[in-house]
Amino acid sequence: MYNNYYRDKVVLVTGGGSGIGRGLCEGLAGCGAIVTCTDINLKNIEETVRSIGKDTVTARELDVTQQADFEETIAGIVKEHGRIDLIFNNAGIGISGELRDLSIEHWKKVMDINFYGVLYGSQAAYLQMLKQGFGQIVNTASLAGLIDMIPLIGPYSVSKHAVLNYTRVLRYEAKAFNINANTVCPGYINTPIIDASPAVNSKPGWNREAIKPFEPGLPVNKAVVCILNGVARNKEVILFPRVAGLFLHFSRLFKGLYLKVSNKSVKDFREKFRLN
Repeated sequence: MYNNYYRDKVVLVTGGGSGIGRGLCEGLAGCGAIVTCTDINLKNIEETVRSIGKDTVTARELDVTQQADFEETIAGIVKEHGRIDLIFNNAGIGISGELRDLSIEHWKKVMDINFYGVLYGSQAAYLQMLKQGFGQIVNTASLAGLIDMIPLIGPYSVSKHAVLNYTRVLRYEAKAFNINANTVCPGYINTPIIDASPAVNSKPGWNREAIKPFEPGLPVNKAVVCILNGVARNKEVILFPRVAGLFLHFSRLFKGLYLKVSNKSVKDFREKFRLN
């Protein structure tokens, strides 16, 4: 097991107010880590910290779209603990809809959180880790960042491709400085992100319809085990659950069939869910 790997590690988690982020804070705390649980929603992270009930876990409000927030937060952690061992850049949002219906503002919001939020956190942590001579940066992408094309979630898919490629470059460059970088690529995990994601110019229910083939989804606690195991083993890409790997191979080995499935998805959306 990976428990000893995280014992007494100083860790920052973004998006800790719900979903995988909350699960990571719980799992890390259970392994004896010193966790700073962050989110833009202070009420949610305070609830996370209360539910864990350990004085080694603290809540801190952080807006991942603001580089200065990361710099201030990491400086505070280092001042208190002398170092930062790990950062989990986990915060993210989703959106669905056809490209013709998505505004530039939709794109900016998704990219600001999903990509720049990862970039700001990674860069701030990386500079500190270079000073101390060690560390690990864990960035959450998605199965959608590995598959060449998924229609109807354009901004989400593009942002996750960006996270994956950025983290691969970081991993290559940081290795010489005793710093690891890993990309987490979950398939469908049963979290609030599906219901919280806006579906633009769509009738209610599209997001749930789109993920039906992957239901019921992996529970958060099992997802956390996959992530923490993969990070402890320093895997370059942590892809799970098993069905996500199978779907990825299907999309690559049977591309023509995959495109037919994708075309059907777009057709179903236009016929049953698109508003106008």
